[in-house]
Amino acid sequence: MGFFKNIKDNIKYYSNWKRYSIKAKLLSIFIIISIIPMVFSQMFLYKLSQHYLEKKITNLTDRNLFYIKTNIETDTNYYKDTLYRIAADNDCLDLEKMFNDGNEFEKAASINKIRDAFGSYSYSRSQIRAITFVGKDGRNVYYDKSNQGINNRVWNIYSDSAKNEIYSEISNSNTPVILPTTPNSYIGGKSEYMFHMGLRVRDIRTKNEMGIIIMSFDEQVLSDVCNVGMDKENLPEDRINMCSIIVNNDGRIISFEDKKYIGTYIKDYSSTGIDGKENSKTLNQLIYSIPSFTNRNISVNSIHIDSVGWKIINIVDKDNLFYEVNLLRNLTFAFLGIIVIIVMVIIIIFSNKFYQSVEIIVNGMKEAKKGNFNAKIELNTEDELAFIGDEFNEMLSTINILVEDVKNQNRYIVELSNKRREAEIKAIVAQINPHFLYNTLDCINWMAIKNENYEVSNTIGNFAQILRYSIGDINKEVAIYDEVEWLKKYVYLQQIRFNNSFVLNLEVDERVLSYRIHKLILQPLIENSIIHGFKGYNDGRNLNVSINKIQGNHIKIIVNDNGNGIEKDKLEKIINNIKLEMDEDENLGIKNVFDRIKIYYGEDAKFEIESVEQEGTTITLVIPLDTSKKTID
Repeated sequence: MGFFKNIKDNIKYYSNWKRYSIKAKLLSIFIIISIIPMVFSQMFLYKLSQHYLEKKITNLTDRNLFYIKTNIETDTNYYKDTLYRIAADNDCLDLEKMFNDGNEFEKAASINKIRDAFGSYSYSRSQIRAITFVGKDGRNVYYDKSNQGINNRVWNIYSDSAKNEIYSEISNSNTPVILPTTPNSYIGGKSEYMFHMGLRVRDIRTKNEMGIIIMSFDEQVLSDVCNVGMDKENLPEDRINMCSIIVNNDGRIISFEDKKYIGTYIKDYSSTGIDGKENSKTLNQLIYSIPSFTNRNISVNSIHIDSVGWKIINIVDKDNLFYEVNLLRNLTFAFLGIIVIIVMVIIIIFSNKFYQSVEIIVNGMKEAKKGNFNAKIELNTEDELAFIGDEFNEMLSTINILVEDVKNQNRYIVELSNKRREAEIKAIVAQINPHFLYNTLDCINWMAIKNENYEVSNTIGNFAQILRYSIGDINKEVAIYDEVEWLKKYVYLQQIRFNNSFVLNLEVDERVLSYRIHKLILQPLIENSIIHGFKGYNDGRNLNVSINKIQGNHIKIIVNDNGNGIEKDKLEKIINNIKLEMDEDENLGIKNVFDRIKIYYGEDAKFEIESVEQEGTTITLVIPLDTSKKTID
């Protein structure tokens, strides 16, 4: 009994969740969810294996295309040699001459002999289906293995205009000409497809033109070469879903598994532009119109056959190719999904108590944030969270005491500050009464007018307006129009002061005049240019101020002068002071302007300063516009 009791006590002890530290709890959770790296590793391995498999399949496809190309080139070279032998056969040339120039009896007799000669050539290769000779007068004689009737289904399928074009194309070429695949109808209405190769015929003795020879081949020959090893009937389940298309330089289909598309055009592979043709499609439109390729992921490779001007396009169904790989991937992810679900359930069960403790601590902190320093955290655990709760409760008690002390000190400080502020205000008011100053200036102004000293009157009037504008709340927003008018008056007084040693060039975009900015933003910059920039000059100085609206509802203000400029070391020091938010050593006011625009406009405002010693200084401000505060004229 004692043994089992010890086991029971040990189980109860070690199963007590309260005694475990947060480190142990988190470690347990992280060990459980380490299955996630397994998921990513499986995905990585799958992608890696898929990549290498695709690479190998691409290599095999390229080899297969090269093999097809080699076979087609070999066959076409043989056909070309056969055409050359027919064209150079003296017996055939004599019969063709008799067919062209003989009397009616000779022409009739030559037809059967020509057919016999063509028949012997056509049986040299089973792929040769028909041979046609077209004389220079347009008459033709042919031999067709599957058609011994009167109607020539190779030549007569063309219209008269097409016949003339074909005859002209072949007769003007010194080498065999490949003609596009055409449908040739049987008597029963069923169609077969043939591609053709033509060569001009000349009497090698007299060099006279005799006509042209057209050798016709079953298109199925090309289809079989392109789909070698693709036996649909014997291996229907294991067959890879792929096909090949042969097109010429115009993008016209020469051979394809689905015969109804032969003679149509593929825009992607056209070198002459066939967008206007009704029977033209893109390669994707063509492929996805085939049921076995609908909504499938495909891979396309191609190779060019220079000797005949064709291109072989190979299309492989990647979904079919990777079916087993995808199935294995799906099964793996399914098992991993089940494992992850089980792990998540375990994590939720074991972390509930942990999160309950955390939630109590968070709620206590939220109460303290609201100002309730009497909040208490009570946890039914013995781990580090319980220690945090006890320390938090003790901290709040200390804060309560400190808050009371601060309140008492604040009362004393507020009382003292109020008394001090009242004294300062009284002192300022006692210094000068603005209204008294305005009235005095007004009196002086009228005295100047009375004595007809209008220049003094104008100066005093401008000074009074500047003083009235400046004494008001410096943080107040004013219309850009008002700021510009103030600027004119201020510069006018400075020009009088410095004997018109400089000229103001003011350029303001009329679109911005009604927008509002904080007043006296430009005053320190204008004053710097006049006081420091033009110091030592008696004339020839220019003060340029431009205000323009730029993209994004911003205005750009540029203050430029051609004065003394700022020494390089001093300029770097000013820029560093601005960046490090340090006070200026000299009373230039630049840091003041920078601080004000950052306070008013935030990070959306820009401030740049450029200066070259003895050449001048340029300061650029970019300030965002608040369209809601636009002044209504």
